[in-house]
Amino acid sequence: MKLVRKITTINISNIPCYCPVGIDPQERKLGQKLFIDVHLEVSSYRAVSTDDVKDTVSYVDVYKAVQEIGKKPHSLIETLAEEIATTFLKHHLVLKTKIIVRKPHIPYKDFYGDVSVEITREKQVQ
Repeated sequence: MKLVRKITTINISNIPCYCPVGIDPQERKLGQKLFIDVHLEVSSYRAVSTDDVKDTVSYVDVYKAVQEIGKKPHSLIETLAEEIATTFLKHHLVLKTKIIVRKPHIPYKDFYGDVSVEITREKQVQ
């Protein structure tokens, strides 16, 4: 019998993260609350057979990793998103990731609304 490739997308949305991010030094010093979505395409062949969290990516571990990465200062939310994506792609089960970072409060006069970046990264097939 031919093995079926099993891919599952794990979605963790609206992770609140207080981050020292911004182009202005004062903005980085004060920090601000961002919201981060993490979408991970993972090989789930083993997990769906064993029903064991050790065979997948733990939601709690994702949350903790985002919090740790978010503590580091970044000028751009783009570089924050890139660091998060790079971190998750190091996990042996993660094949592809999409990261969305939302910055709901822009600290500039007469700027209303929020901004976000979305990046998608995947492992190279060799």
